[in-house]
Formats: sequence, C-alpha cells, structure tokens
Amino acid sequence: MSPRSASRPISSPCSWTISAGSRPENRCNTPSTPVAVTERSLHPALNQASMPAMALSLRRFLFPLACLAMGLSLAAMSLYAHAQLLPKALQASEPAEPDPAAWEPPAITAMPADWWSEFDVADEDEQNRRINAFLASLEDRIDGLGPADHDRASAALDNLANLVRLLKVTRAGEASAPFPPVPTQDAYSLREMLGLRAQSRNIERELSSVRVDIEQADRQLDFLQSRRDELLRAYQSQPVESPAKVLIGIDRITMRVEFELVTARQANLEAREKALEQRDQLVSEQLDFARAHLEVGDVTAEEIQQHLDESTEAVAEADRQVTALQSQLLDVLSADNINRSLEQLRRQQITRAAAASELARLEAALARSEANWYGLRTDSLDGDLDLRGAAADARALSERILPQLDVWSENSRNTLVSPPTDDSANAAANQDIARTVARETLDLVEEIRSRNDDLLLVQGILTRDVLAGQSGLRKAWSRLKFTIGSAWDHVIAAADYHLFDIGDTPVTPGGILKMLFIIALAWLISWVARYLIAHAAAAGEQFSASPVAYTLGRILHYVIMTVGLFAAFASIGFDFTSFALIAGALSVGIGFGLQAVVNNFVSGLILLLEGSLRVGDYIELDGGQAGSSGLAGVVKEINTRATVVNTNDSVDVVVPNSELVTTKLTNWTLRESIARMRIPFGVAYGSDKEQVKEIAMAAAEDVEFVLTNMPGRRPQLRLFNFGDSALEFQMLLWVSRAGVRRPHRIRCEFLWALETRLREAGIEIPFPQRDLHVRSDFRQPPGPVAAASFQPLEPDDDVGGEPA
Repeated sequence: MSPRSASRPISSPCSWTISAGSRPENRCNTPSTPVAVTERSLHPALNQASMPAMALSLRRFLFPLACLAMGLSLAAMSLYAHAQLLPKALQASEPAEPDPAAWEPPAITAMPADWWSEFDVADEDEQNRRINAFLASLEDRIDGLGPADHDRASAALDNLANLVRLLKVTRAGEASAPFPPVPTQDAYSLREMLGLRAQSRNIERELSSVRVDIEQADRQLDFLQSRRDELLRAYQSQPVESPAKVLIGIDRITMRVEFELVTARQANLEAREKALEQRDQLVSEQLDFARAHLEVGDVTAEEIQQHLDESTEAVAEADRQVTALQSQLLDVLSADNINRSLEQLRRQQITRAAAASELARLEAALARSEANWYGLRTDSLDGDLDLRGAAADARALSERILPQLDVWSENSRNTLVSPPTDDSANAAANQDIARTVARETLDLVEEIRSRNDDLLLVQGILTRDVLAGQSGLRKAWSRLKFTIGSAWDHVIAAADYHLFDIGDTPVTPGGILKMLFIIALAWLISWVARYLIAHAAAAGEQFSASPVAYTLGRILHYVIMTVGLFAAFASIGFDFTSFALIAGALSVGIGFGLQAVVNNFVSGLILLLEGSLRVGDYIELDGGQAGSSGLAGVVKEINTRATVVNTNDSVDVVVPNSELVTTKLTNWTLRESIARMRIPFGVAYGSDKEQVKEIAMAAAEDVEFVLTNMPGRRPQLRLFNFGDSALEFQMLLWVSRAGVRRPHRIRCEFLWALETRLREAGIEIPFPQRDLHVRSDFRQPPGPVAAASFQPLEPDDDVGGEPA
C-alpha cells in the first residue's frame, strides 16, 4: 500500500464509496474502536509457573484446577473490557477531520486501481480542494509535453474541468417542475374530470420519456465501461513517464468522470420515475373517484348549446382554411418555375390545416357527447337519439383520424430536418417558416391524441349512465343491444381492414368474404337447379332415359357459376374493362401451360352439346368388349376436364375429354337401347344340325337379359363356316340395355348352358387333332436304299456309355 493510501482519513458514516471498474455504491461505514488486551492482564496466569518446588509434586491434581481458574479469570476480564469499550464503539461519532497536509494527488503516470476513492470524502470543502489540487498537478505535468501533445492535453483538461463541475451539479439533484395540485372534492364536474385525465396523460408521457432515458443511460454506461477497460489496457501497456501514458491517463480520468456523471443522472432519473409512478397512482385513484362521482354543476343549457355551435362553426372554418391553402399550392405548382421552398411551405401548411380540421371535428364530437351527457343528467335528452349510433360514430371518427397522425408526424419531422432547397434568402425564410409550422403540427398531433382520448372517455361514461338509468328487463335488453352493437362494429371495422390493392381496387377481408359468399350462393343455386332437373328426370321414364337431363344440368351449372364469378369479382370493385389485357395474358399461358386443360374443357363442352356421348352410355375403346386391353364401361360423369367411366369390375376410370373426342370409340347405346351379340362355337362333323339348333335356342332362353320373344329380335343360329375339325356356328343374341353393359357375363352364361346341353345330347365339341404316321426306320435318309445295306442298330448294354 502506498503512503498516501495508508494515511487516508476515515470517511463519514454514510458516503459514496467508488472503486475502480464498478459503479459507485452508497455504503455506511461505522468507525470501529480497537479493543486492546494488555500484557498486564495476562500476568497472573504467567506467575502461576513460578510456584514453589514443594507444590510441583501435587501438579497432577492441582494443575487442572489452576487452568480452569485461569480461564475463568481471563473470560471475566475480557467481558469487562468489552463491556467498557462496546458502548463507545456504538456511539455515533463525527468522522475524523482529514488532515489537509497528509494527502497528495496521485501521479498521472502511476495511478492506482482505486484512484477514484481518493476523492470520495464526506467534507465537500476537502473534496473540492483535492479535485483542484489534482487538476493543478495535471496542468503542471503537461507543461513538459511537446506542443502537439500539450495542446491536446490542455483541451482534454478543460473538458475534464467542465465535466467535474457538471458532475457536482448533477449529484446535487436536478430541479424538476412541481406537480400540479390534484383536486380532492366530494363531486366533480365533467370538465374537472377531464382535467384529471389530462394530468394523468401528462404524467404517462413524462413517465414514458423518463423510462426511455433510463434505458439510454444503461446502454451508455455499458459503452463507457467497455471504453474504460480499453483505456486501462492501453494505459498499462505504455512506458512509465511517456507522453502517451499521460494523455491516456487524462482520458481515463475523463472517462471515469463521464461514467460517474451518467450514473448520477441515472439515479436522478430513477428517483424521478419513482415520484412519477406515485403521482400517477394518486391521480388515477382520484380520476376513478371522479368518474364515479360526477355532477352536472352550474353549467346551463344555453352554455352547452353555445359551445356546440361554436365547435360546429370551427369545423367549417377549418375546412375553408384547408381549401384556401390547397388553392395556394395549386398556384405554386402552376407556375412556370416552381419555387420548391414555397411548395414545401404550402404543403406543410396544408398538413397543419388538415390536423387543425380533424382536431375541430374531435372538439365538435366531444361537445355533442358532453351535450348528450348533460341532457341525460338533466332529463332533457331527446328520446329519439340513437346513443349506440352516436358511440359508433365517435369510434369511427377516432379510427379514421388516428392512422393519419403518424403520416402528419413523419412529414413534419422530415420538414424539420430537410436542408434548404437553395441558398437564397427567400428560400431560407420559407424554410424557417415551414419548420415553425412543422413544430405547430406536431403540437396539434399531440392535442388530437388528447381530444380523442377525452371523446372515448366521455362516450364510455355516457353509455354507462344510460345503462345505469334503466332497470329490469329493459336494462338487460339495452346492455345486450349495446354489446351486440359494439361487437358488430368491431366486426365491420375488421372487415374493412385494407389488405392490398388490385390495380386501384382495395381488397379487404369483408370484400373477400362477400366474394366467397356470392360464389357459394351461385354453387348452391346450381346444385338446387341440378337437383330439380334430376328429380324431374326420375319422375318420367322417357326423360330419365334421355341424356337431356344431365346435359341441361351441366350447362346450367357452368352458366350459373360463370355469372357468379363475374358477380363476385364485381362485388370487390374489379374493373372488367381491363379484361382484354387479362385475356391476352391468359392466351399466352394457354399457349404454354394451360393448353391441355383448355383442350379438355372444350372437349367436354363438345361432348355435352354434340350428344355423341352421354351419361349412362356403354362405350368401348379399342375393342374393349372383345376382351383386349381396351376400355369398356358405362359413362358415369362428364366433367370439365375428364369423363368418368365405370367398368364391369366396378372400377372408375378417368378418361380425359380430349381422348374421347379424338379417339375412335364404340357407343353401344347411342341410339338403340338393345344390341346384338355374336357368340361363335363349333361341333364335330356328322352332328345333327337341327338338334344343334334346338340345343342352342334352349341355351339362349336360359341366359338372362337375352330377348327371345321380340319380333325381329329373336335369337338366331347360323352355320358360319366349315372349319378344319368342326362345323362352325355363330349364335346371334339380342340383349336388353342392361345386358349390353354385361357382355362378358352373357357370353359366359350362354357357353356354360350350351356345353351342358351338348354334352347331355352326346354331341361332341371337337378340338384340333393331328394324325402322325411313323415309318419303321425313321433314321433312313431319303432316297432309294438297298435292302441289304440296311442293318438295324442294337441298343447298347451300357446306356450311359459312349457309342462304339
């Protein structure tokens, strides 16, 4: 420890203790008085060792007793000494006067880590003396520096002296404006209650500003702390007595004073925040009391009407002012050489006039709400007045004005910081006037916020008093009506929220919901129309069998949905005059990506209008009925993109409409509801043809869906061909509409019955046969061979061996 630190005087009981690298702390140091235990108090214990030799023989018995007696005596003496010294230590005593001659300022090139504590003394005069001595020593020290370093150090010392003086003033506490008195009375008028609300708003604004300042002080302290650490590392790295170390040392001192200055300011801000919070709580409590204890006061109906008339006239005057300024701006813009500074001034004046106009409207609305409240309290309110409508109008006015405040504020701030348009005196004058108008606009914006708050507050009080003046079912009904009305107003406000624009058309949630509702309504109308058509088709058998019902339903569906889409887009303000541009863009898209979709759609329309394919028809693609890999089935649906075909395996196959238009297909039920099937079979040669005919006719009668009694449509058996091994017949069967959809079933049932009857009659169903004539020597090569030269081969005894 250095001699200076060893001879440092004792600080006061409660003082600011500051250590290097940390924020100051308020510590209370209680001076302690050392308790000295003299050797004289220990002499009796030491004299016990000089006992006569004759008593040493008894030490085994007397020594423990002597130790016990010595301990008791020492404890008693210690307790007595503490009893005498403790009251003196606990007594409040004044701090010891520092010795002025014992303190020396720290050297700038060898400052200890706790150098700041050198100046943390309770005596203000001593503290000032030390600071002055320290600054004087620094001035003496920089005299030996070079010219450049001396100038820099001298400027830094001047700045340091100013910071020290500012720190003293800041620690003494900033003088803040006193709070206005809070009226405390048994009842309040409406204006007095609004005055309390104005006090509450002012406190909230100041409290918000103080909290922002506290946050900024926190960030500034973090920066200063990091800067102090950097300077300490740089200071320690410099050689002793070097000019750089002197300059960095002055920077360290300056940074520490700035740190203490910001810390003191933050402490003042926190104290102010606490006072504002207490004040805000007091004003809020009194405001709640005032809202619950309102009275009409000595206001007359004539004064209320006069105030209402004046506010209405103020609105008209503000609108006239806006119109006049707009005309002046038009004159400026119509000139050959536009004066930009004058244009900026006129635009800012229009912004201020617009803000004043909206403020006048809020004042007029507030006057109407106050008049309604006074009328309610004095039983002079018009019974036909729609209070819920008035509340809705007040909210609508507030919601319309508030979004403009940010725009006006931003424009005004831009005017305040914008540079002059040119260097002329006229432009500078216009710029100064525009800045003055911008500041007035910002004040109007704050006043608009206050009046808007007053309007909503009075309107809420009016609603509360209206409900309080009712009872029973009427009160419940009014409360329900107000609640539903408020909820509906909020829904309407949310529905009118601006999402984005399509061209010049704003799109809102309400517009989207309206468009979806129209489309859903068009779909519902289409569904009802198709249902009625289908019901009528089911009632008439001939109508049901024709494709008119389905085709008419689909066409109506397309027409209704098209009209619904146009109406839906028109409901949100879509401009169809630009439809040609959209159609041109769509044509490009159709040419590339939508070609197949449009092709299928047009093909579907062709199928519906042409009538070559209808719902319920049995169709065949690529010979499906013959059992090949083609498709055969009943048409179930003809949609915009594809047609659904249901096969006999109850599998729905989706076929693109373009394929049905461009591909060859067979429609078995296009015009005739019945069809003829050909089923070939064969019997052995020599069989009785008449008997085969009877058996085939009988087998045809056993098959379901075969027409056997329709004139001109009876089954027929024809001898078709003389085959290689059989007489080939062909059975011609006419089947009903249901049978046309089941060709494989009819074929299988007929062949089943035919085979059964032919087997019972003993008629053979031939199958291909081939007669093979094997010669005796099938290994003899062709040509004449001498009989003597032919020798048959004998089989080898060893089948598995090699030939000889």
